[in-house]
Amino acid sequence: MSLFNSEKIQETQQAQLELLQQISGKIFESVEQLSQLQFKNLRATSADQMESLRTMFSASNPQDFAKLQSSLTQPAAQAERMMEFNREVYDLVSSTQAEIAKLAESQATATSKQTQEMIETLSKNAPAGAEPAVAMMKSALETAGSTYESVQKAAKQATQMAEEGITAAASAATEATRNATTAATSAATASTSAKTNKPAGK
Repeated sequence: MSLFNSEKIQETQQAQLELLQQISGKIFESVEQLSQLQFKNLRATSADQMESLRTMFSASNPQDFAKLQSSLTQPAAQAERMMEFNREVYDLVSSTQAEIAKLAESQATATSKQTQEMIETLSKNAPAGAEPAVAMMKSALETAGSTYESVQKAAKQATQMAEEGITAAASAATEATRNATTAATSAATASTSAKTNKPAGK
């Protein structure tokens, strides 16, 4: 009986090829989605700039220019759009990474099972006196498997902590932008009111 089953080896190679194809497909899909996000963001930014130009060209008196100036000093819409874009990109990258990790994890599990089967076959067909070497191989495989599981758990925990940190930072940045915009709007409105209410000749 052969220790290496050619059918099993062929199945393993086929599974690895399928895994590579799935990962490649997922990466191309993510790149396509990222491109769509970038074009959507570019289109929205261009539309806002054109609207600002239209407003600027339609201003005909000092009050209109003051309103235009106060509207241009309000970065809230742009900042929120940029933060939303960053959030969407982060979500896309995270979901892609998670799906690729699942694919790799399932392949690692299958490979581990096949390796166990091979060691079992080896131990059944090993010559007399080879038991210590087979036991050492089994022990090494078990140690590698537990180390892999520990690393996987640590990576998942680190990813979860990073996601929570990014979500908290994005929320804080959004709130800070809103507060700054409100303060800038109030200051611009007060300045415009003071200029328009100023008595003539002073």
